Amino acid sequence: MIKIIAGEFKGRLLKTPKNIRPILAQIKKSVFDILTPYLNGCLFLDLYAGSGAVGIEALSRGAKFCVFVEKERDALQVLSQNVVNLNCQDMCYVIKADILKDLFWVEKSRKILYEQFGRKSFDIIFVGAPYVEKDKTHSANLCVPTLELIANSSIIANNGHIVVQHSKRETVTSDRFKLERTKHYGDTIVSFFVKN
Repeated sequence: MIKIIAGEFKGRLLKTPKNIRPILAQIKKSVFDILTPYLNGCLFLDLYAGSGAVGIEALSRGAKFCVFVEKERDALQVLSQNVVNLNCQDMCYVIKADILKDLFWVEKSRKILYEQFGRKSFDIIFVGAPYVEKDKTHSANLCVPTLELIANSSIIANNGHIVVQHSKRETVTSDRFKLERTKHYGDTIVSFFVKN
């Protein structure tokens, strides 16, 4: 179980899928301390969403709407249950897709935003890609291709923020977005990019 740290749902517990490692509380707190000025009323995209802990934290802290994208069936069941338990179905949309293969999710997300808010891009995107292969020594290297996909699909607003959680073994760079800062937490790095 993961606890929601702050906001409307503060203290509520979220279920977590068995086969997916949830974001550490320390990392989540640090990320949201940095994002606080940009959260109120924002449109949030949670990629590789797992239990939905990051996107739900964003909703709890004032995000207007969140789209979750996840491919694993077990994770999707847990994510959907977490959304129902918090009664926040009207604040979010869950899409089952393999982010780098099932590209229909991009247009689906843009359509949802346009129908509800008259926009086609997100203010904040969180990339929580799985970053350790089964042998525990090699990075899955999903973050750079995901950043490229974000850049090519125009789903991030001007001055929008992209937060990428990745292994210290994975070098995450982009010539399409400005790297604003990196934070180190043991084997994990969180890189903060902005579109300008």
